[in-house]
Amino acid sequence: MNMRYRFLISTIIAFALSSATAFAQSDYDSYDYRVNANYARKTVNKALANQQPRVTTEFGLGIGVRYNFFDVIDMKGAFSPNITMNLSYGAALQFRLNLGRTFGIQPEISYAYSTVKLKGGEIGSTIKAKSNLVQIPFLLSFRIAIVRINFGPVFTVMDNPSYMLPDLTEDSIKTCYLGNLYPAVTYAAGLSFKLPKNMMIDVRYADQFKDIKKVNEFLWTLDANKQSEPITFRTRTRSVQLRFGLVF
Repeated sequence: MNMRYRFLISTIIAFALSSATAFAQSDYDSYDYRVNANYARKTVNKALANQQPRVTTEFGLGIGVRYNFFDVIDMKGAFSPNITMNLSYGAALQFRLNLGRTFGIQPEISYAYSTVKLKGGEIGSTIKAKSNLVQIPFLLSFRIAIVRINFGPVFTVMDNPSYMLPDLTEDSIKTCYLGNLYPAVTYAAGLSFKLPKNMMIDVRYADQFKDIKKVNEFLWTLDANKQSEPITFRTRTRSVQLRFGLVF
C-alpha cells in the first residue's frame, strides 16, 4: 500500500474518531442540561408553593355535651323557686377555610337541647322548661401540628325556653315562655385535636361578655287569684363543652 492510500485511511479514521467523541460529548451535555432543568423547575415550584398560602376547605360534623354554670340574679316575686340547668346535648356542623398551614377561619352552626328545672316555693311539682338553642360561632383558628387553638364570637339565633301550664278556665294547655337565657353575642375559646381517620375532639369554654339585660318571667300557675304577676329574674350562663366528630 503506497503512502497516498495510507494517508487517506488515516485521515478517515481520525475524522470518525473525532466525530464520535463530539457526538458523545454533545449527548452528555444534552442529558446534563435536561437533568439540571428538571431540578431547577422542581426547586422553583417548591419555593413558590412554600411562599404562596394554600387555600383548602374542611367540613365537619360532631355531637357533644356541655355542662352549664347557670346563675340566677335579680329575682323578684312572691317566692323564689330554685332554677337549674346543668347538662345540654347537641350537634354541630362546621366549615373551615384554611389559609396556609397555620391560620384558618371556622364558622359553625350548633344546636343544643337542655331542660331548665324550676321547683320549690308554691310549686307543687317541678316544672321543666325545654330549651332549644341555636348559635353560630365564628372562630379564628391557629394550627400547631395536630392541635388547633380556636376563639371568637358566638351569635345566638334561637333561644326562648318554653313550658306548659294548664288553663283551668278554658280546660286547655298553654305554652309559656321564660325569655332569652343568652345575649345576642357571646364568645368561645378552646382547643381541638385532629386525630387519625378524620376524627376530631373539641374542648371549649363559652361565656358572656356581659350580663343579659332582658328580664325573664316565670308563672307557676295561670290562676290570677294565686299569682297576680310573674316572677322576674335575669340569668348568666357559662359552659364547658366537649364534642366528638369527623372532618372531611
